[in-house]
Amino acid sequence: MHKKILAVAVAATVAGPAMALEVYDDGTDSLSIGGKIGFYVQNKDHDEELNNDCNRINFEYAHKFASGWTGQGVMEWRIRTVDEYESDGEKKDFISNRLGFVGLSHDDYGSFIAGKNWSVTYDVSGWTDSYAILGGNAMGVYEGRNGGDYDGTARADDALQYRNSFGGLNIGLQYQLQSDPATQNDTNNLTDDNVQRDHGYGIALSYELPMGLSVGATYNETQYEDIAKYAGQDKSKSATAGLKYENEGLYLAAVYGEFHNKTELGDKLNAKSNGLELYGRLALNNVLQGFSVEAGYNDLKDDSKAEADQTEATFKEAMVGAIYETGPMQFAVEYAKNDSKNEIGKKDADNTLSLQARYYF
Repeated sequence: MHKKILAVAVAATVAGPAMALEVYDDGTDSLSIGGKIGFYVQNKDHDEELNNDCNRINFEYAHKFASGWTGQGVMEWRIRTVDEYESDGEKKDFISNRLGFVGLSHDDYGSFIAGKNWSVTYDVSGWTDSYAILGGNAMGVYEGRNGGDYDGTARADDALQYRNSFGGLNIGLQYQLQSDPATQNDTNNLTDDNVQRDHGYGIALSYELPMGLSVGATYNETQYEDIAKYAGQDKSKSATAGLKYENEGLYLAAVYGEFHNKTELGDKLNAKSNGLELYGRLALNNVLQGFSVEAGYNDLKDDSKAEADQTEATFKEAMVGAIYETGPMQFAVEYAKNDSKNEIGKKDADNTLSLQARYYF
């Protein structure tokens, strides 16, 4: 079990063939290196652009103790091989951290992890974040004040986690410690957005049925210091529920979520919103080995009750695509029809065609 539980951290970052290189393993100590490098070209409104495909490299260290416990350390960094820029024109960092944690696991007692790791929310909400290229835009996973890592739903910062499985029942618990971006960045200029997180917690439950069906639910809540810009929005909440079906070459998943002070539509932190994500993939190895087709749908809308909080902005996108995997390589094409609207209810998005080439190592 400990291998299954601790593998969540690295496996969740790779939605394709697992190609990690085992550098060393003497039965007690082991080291493996993995990651991916890739690019995708996106055509939007007749303009083409070459983008990073979230390139990354990770190192996983493990030691098996005679007592039955296994210790592990994981580090992962994102690498930008194509320059990317902030809205103010400043170049983004060439390398940035994605994961970094230490853990202990046992077949009977579960796993204990401390550091920056995939959140327990993602244990279920990530079921639909499976597009070959993009996707995952309606569950608020990567959103929140200072982003989903800070808010505890993506790769949670400063987190203590516990996971275990009892038969088909999986449980995940998470607590986020206090954090102040101003002190971390060695600056006294605390901006409105870089507001202190007091604490956060999350829970995930899922159950795996024998026929390949899984059901699950998550809840995450994060408390911030109260400031004028976010008056009445000092607490973010995320609640999701999902279904997943896996059987040979067929994968189907649906996740629904309700959020408070979590998502961002119309360039504002939404007081209340709800989202739906659907994803399906079918392997067609009888047609061509390694070939599959996929489809997805993301829908996020504002559901605030107070008129002052409301926005007509929505995110709505439907995708169809095809994937070809051969050895350590993946090639994919996705067409997304985007019907999103801006804060005054006017369509404000273009349909996109994306082509991807990726190499796993």
